Amino acid sequence: MAVTAKPATLTERRAEELRLEVAMAAREIFLADGSFSATVERICEAVGIAPRTFHRHFPVKEDVVLPLFGKFGSLSIHVLADAEPDGDPVDVLVRAFGSEVPKRGQFEVDRAFMALVLGDPQYRLRWLDWGQDLATPITNFLEARFDLGTDSFARELPAQLIIQACRHAYVHWVEHGDFASLQSALRVAMEMIVGSLDAK
Repeated sequence: MAVTAKPATLTERRAEELRLEVAMAAREIFLADGSFSATVERICEAVGIAPRTFHRHFPVKEDVVLPLFGKFGSLSIHVLADAEPDGDPVDVLVRAFGSEVPKRGQFEVDRAFMALVLGDPQYRLRWLDWGQDLATPITNFLEARFDLGTDSFARELPAQLIIQACRHAYVHWVEHGDFASLQSALRVAMEMIVGSLDAK
């Protein structure tokens, strides 16, 4: 029997909206400064909240980026969940992990922010940790189309490879600055990983 997620309460939705608003404001300040040196007080002033409220949602300042990663991750998960069963899995995976940036159309802004994240060990660690939330949705997507076997390690390995490939592709984009190369790198990686799987 499938377990369905309990819908978020109004309080939970408002808290998540505030977390995202704070994260977006912090992102703008970080980009303007070219570093993560902005204080909690400065971020709070931009949003109009007290530091106590900030720390209720973010135990430490570095956690302020998590809602941004979470938003991107949830969009990727929706693309995977809504994919047609007979669609090309490579196309779906490339779309899931490479379509949000072009939708916003802020290539250089997004690239500059990713460069900040990758250049700071604390923020980079949060980016790396966040990707683990995608393992189960990716495995579910692949399992519906490929024979992943019954061994738990082997079943999750393709998802872990996809997560790592996405990380590597985004690092490549930050270093080289060509968004087309990001999408090309994602396609090469997804073709390699999906090509190793046995169809059902």
